[in-house]
Amino acid sequence: MELFRDISINIILLFGMVFVFTLPETGFDRKKPLVNAIIGMIIGVMTIMIMINAWELESGAIFDTRSVMIGATALFFPPISAIMASLIAIGYRITLGGIGVYAGSLSIAFALIIGLIWRKYVAPRAKMHPHLQFYLFGLLVHLFVVLAQFTFPYPQSLTVIMRVGPMMIIVFPLVLTLMAISLMNHQRKVDNQYLLVANEKRYRTLINSSKLGIFQYDTNGVIEITNQAFADILKTTRAQLTGLNMTTLPNQNIVACVKDSIEGIKSVYEGNYTSFLSGYEFPVRVQFSPIYEEYNVIGGIGIAEDLTEEYAQKREVELFKRKDRLTSLNNRVSFDEALFKNKDDFNYPVSLVIFDINAFQIVNTTFGYDIGNQVLKTVAEEINTVVASYPQVSVYRTGGDEFSMIAEGYSESYIDRIIGEILQQTQQIDRYDITIKLSYGYGVSNNANKPLTESFNEAVVKLLENKVYEGSSISKKTVDIIMTTLFEKSPREKIHSERVSKLAQEIAKEFNQNSQFINRVKLAARLHDIGKINISETILDKPALLTKEEYAIIKKHPGSGFKILSSVPEYSDIANIVYAHHEHYDGQGYPRGLAKKAIPLEARIVAVADAFDAMIEKRTYRKVLTVEEALVEIKAHSGTQFDPKVVEKFIATMQRRKEKTMS
Repeated sequence: MELFRDISINIILLFGMVFVFTLPETGFDRKKPLVNAIIGMIIGVMTIMIMINAWELESGAIFDTRSVMIGATALFFPPISAIMASLIAIGYRITLGGIGVYAGSLSIAFALIIGLIWRKYVAPRAKMHPHLQFYLFGLLVHLFVVLAQFTFPYPQSLTVIMRVGPMMIIVFPLVLTLMAISLMNHQRKVDNQYLLVANEKRYRTLINSSKLGIFQYDTNGVIEITNQAFADILKTTRAQLTGLNMTTLPNQNIVACVKDSIEGIKSVYEGNYTSFLSGYEFPVRVQFSPIYEEYNVIGGIGIAEDLTEEYAQKREVELFKRKDRLTSLNNRVSFDEALFKNKDDFNYPVSLVIFDINAFQIVNTTFGYDIGNQVLKTVAEEINTVVASYPQVSVYRTGGDEFSMIAEGYSESYIDRIIGEILQQTQQIDRYDITIKLSYGYGVSNNANKPLTESFNEAVVKLLENKVYEGSSISKKTVDIIMTTLFEKSPREKIHSERVSKLAQEIAKEFNQNSQFINRVKLAARLHDIGKINISETILDKPALLTKEEYAIIKKHPGSGFKILSSVPEYSDIANIVYAHHEHYDGQGYPRGLAKKAIPLEARIVAVADAFDAMIEKRTYRKVLTVEEALVEIKAHSGTQFDPKVVEKFIATMQRRKEKTMS
């Protein structure tokens, strides 16, 4: 009974020391070795106190719970602390001396070594309840402690094991388990405390670094915490905001949101807000949310976002949706909104004018879309220059090459004056190789009884009438300008076109057709290479053979010519002839692979004249053929590349030329 009494006192002392040690609400910083060493010294002193109150079996043989203390230390404290405590305990045991000095020292060493190994290798991999793990650890430690008793002299060692062994195998593992549970719970509490502090730091950092205004208030609506962003949004200071009772604010919508959140209801305010602290007015969105603690509302949190930039971006987007990106004029969306707005909102009379650039399709086809876009921008600038002097006049780009104007409060004489200025201004544009001329049409609503849509329809009809009157002459003139531009790029093309036109006309006469047929062939032959306007001079006048890629570009010119000429109603037949002048009689030509009579007769004639002139034309990269050699070549391809009947007429034409020369 004396053994159990003394050991019980020892255990009580052990837990008392553990209780004292777990009182602080702090853990151990393993990054500070000196601190850990001091902690180890403290645990070592506590272990000595346990050993002072040990049960002495006989002189030099003392027993206590030091193994429990050191084992728990190795399991939960930094290794430096455990080693320092063990060295102090072993040193003290050695100073006590006696026959049990080896057993006592080994017990401390076993508890330390097993604890460190268990902590590093077993605990991280163990898949069992912590309490069971602690018990198995304690059992293993004290099995080795029992084995350490064999260092007593025989047979005294057996007597010692018989007397203290059961206590060490049964009671000590349970004591170590209870101590480990106590330390584990303390460590969890400390970890949670650290986590709470860390989260609070992160929370405050997040709040203070957030661009959103964040503020927290109590159940009375009084602001307790706010970040700098919220003060910046309101153009005030955090000191002025802290302690502010939001239920007394002039903005009753804000007050209602605060009260809702205090009652547990989330709410959002969005709109203009004027700060009574700074007088600053701005658009804002604020979300008010309740804060709960154990199902009770203890206050609320607000998140405020300054919407000044967002609203500005929305206005820009809305403006962008109503502006033409190329010309910066109002676009069709804006025009339709103006056209269909309330008729009572207009200042009558209201005139609606539509302008259209004549032959603009030819500009795009011939000179490319970049030049076409420049023309549109220039026309828009000139129109804007004119209307800038006239208030209540709005200009819109309502189509590809169509501009519209809505003028309020002007008489028809004023509208005629504005139109005249615009036409004069645009006709003076001389930046491009074409003449720019506008057609127009307009309608007038003198009062609300005549819808603006009706005036719009009138303007469309007048515009079409005007285009029929002016469009053809402008288009033909544009074609002439294109041919002049081509001939300036490549003088060789001018000579070639004139010779082909003359020869094709002579061949056409051999068919005994009317003059219209002959004139069609002559004009088509002159314009047959108009599509080359889009091809660079480096390719047109290249002194060497064309590459595969360059030849592919050349082969596009019949299609380009067709697009240009088909834009002019009078040239629709000519366009088809030009489109087909590189087709072969056997269907092996380009661009469509037409054959025989599917190819217009005029095109078959131009094809022979074009090929013959190319053969006798001087080239640096090939031998020039004589007329006789070229005739042989044409005959050789009769029925394949060329129409046999056209070849026959061509031979006759060349014979007449020869006879005329000889005479």
